[in-house]
Amino acid sequence: MSTPSAISPSPRGLAVVTGASVGIGRAASEALEKAGYAVIAASRRLTTAPSAATGITTHQLDVTDADSVAALQRTIANHPVPLTLLVNNAGIPTAAATIAHSDLADWRGTYNTNVIGAVQTTQALLPHLIRSHGSVQFIGSTVGRVPYERGAAYAASKYALTALVQTLRLELNGQPVRITEIAPGMMRGDDAGGEFMRTRFHHDPAAIAAVYKGVEHPLIPEDIADCVVWCATRPPHVDIDLMEVRPLAQAAQHKVHRTSVN
Repeated sequence: MSTPSAISPSPRGLAVVTGASVGIGRAASEALEKAGYAVIAASRRLTTAPSAATGITTHQLDVTDADSVAALQRTIANHPVPLTLLVNNAGIPTAAATIAHSDLADWRGTYNTNVIGAVQTTQALLPHLIRSHGSVQFIGSTVGRVPYERGAAYAASKYALTALVQTLRLELNGQPVRITEIAPGMMRGDDAGGEFMRTRFHHDPAAIAAVYKGVEHPLIPEDIADCVVWCATRPPHVDIDLMEVRPLAQAAQHKVHRTSVN
C-alpha cells in the first residue's frame, strides 16, 4: 500500500475533525495541520471554522443527519489523501438543571449529537480508517466517569460515549485501527467560559465567572489539541486507550484549588 507521503504533501494523511468551528475542534484542526496532516474541519457553522490555511478545508456537517454524514463520506472517498484520523469532537452541552426539573428535549438532543452522532460518523468513515491503519479519537469528559449535580443529561451522554469507545475497541481487536478517548476536565473555551458554559448557565456572566473564580490556569482548547496530536502520532502499535487531562488546580471532579480572592 502506498504511504500518504507518496501521493501528497501531507505525510500523515487526512484528518477529519467534527465540531471544528470553535473550542477543541478548531484548535485540533489547526494543530493537526501544523503536525503534517491534511485536515477537513467539519462543522455545522462554517462562518467560525478555522481560517483558511494550507492543508485545512472546511466542510459543513451535521453529525445527527444521515444525509450530511453520507456527503462527508463521499468527500473522503474522492479525496486524494487517504483518511488516517477521525476526531469525534462534535457535541453539545445542556443547561444546568436537576433531573426532577430538566427538559427531556435537552436529554434527547444531547444524546443524539454526543452519542448517536459519533456512532453515525464512525460507521461511515471506519472502512477508510481500517484500510489506512488509522485512528479514531473521541473527545469525552471527566464527567463521563464522575457526574456532578444539575448536569445529568450531559454526564449521561459522556458515560454513554465511554461505553461506546470501550466496546468499539473490543469489537475491532485484531483490526489495524486505534481507538482513543481523550477526557478533559475543567477548561475554558475560546473566550470567557466558552460556548459550553454560556449554554450551561443561560449566558449569565456572573454564574460563569463564579466557576473560574480563583482558579489559576484552567485548561484551554490548545491543551487538548496538543493531546490529540500526541495520541495520533504515536507509533502504529501504540494505542492510547484513555487520556484524562485536568488542570493542575483540579485534583478531582469536586476538588479544585482556588486562590484567595477578595
